[in-house]
Amino acid sequence: MLDELIAPGVIRKLFAWENELLAAHFLRLDPESRRCRFAAGVSDETIAAYAATALGADAIVHGFFVDDVLRGAAELRLLPEGEGEVAVTVEEDWRLSGVGSALFGRLLLTARNRGIGNLVMTCLPANRGMQRLAARFDGKITFASGDSMAAVTAPPATPISLWREMWSDGSAVAAGLIDRQMRLVGAKRRRRPRPIEA
Repeated sequence: MLDELIAPGVIRKLFAWENELLAAHFLRLDPESRRCRFAAGVSDETIAAYAATALGADAIVHGFFVDDVLRGAAELRLLPEGEGEVAVTVEEDWRLSGVGSALFGRLLLTARNRGIGNLVMTCLPANRGMQRLAARFDGKITFASGDSMAAVTAPPATPISLWREMWSDGSAVAAGLIDRQMRLVGAKRRRRPRPIEA
């Protein structure tokens, strides 16, 4: 399946209060990735202002976490008439490892379970990564007014798709808790003083 994660990390939905994690992720993007995501060169202040409201009631954001640090995000903006707008960002060190596909696959599952049949992505013509991602999910790409537009159709929800989303959400939370506990145990072991040799 196209949404299986092959890079080490956890994908889960962001909570409404995690806007600072999203801002920090956007701020770590290289200048070209920022330009591709926001369709222009944007300042740190603009990114912080966007992230402050990005996790509102009209959005669902899935994040890719490595050691509790957000390294990728897939945003779904809910639009009228059963449509949604999509944006995906992945930090440079985690590209070409299946993270973008896994994020988009999780987002597509979320969209179909909410009756959102049409997903649109607007990006710059130079944003080949988003265009390849859309094509991987059978997206139709058109070019107009200096932008490229990709449209992906989500199938209707089924009992299996609803179960998959619930299972993914639950297992992601559990994996995050286990990962955090393992790192705490490792940190305690590293801090343990060595015995004094006679």
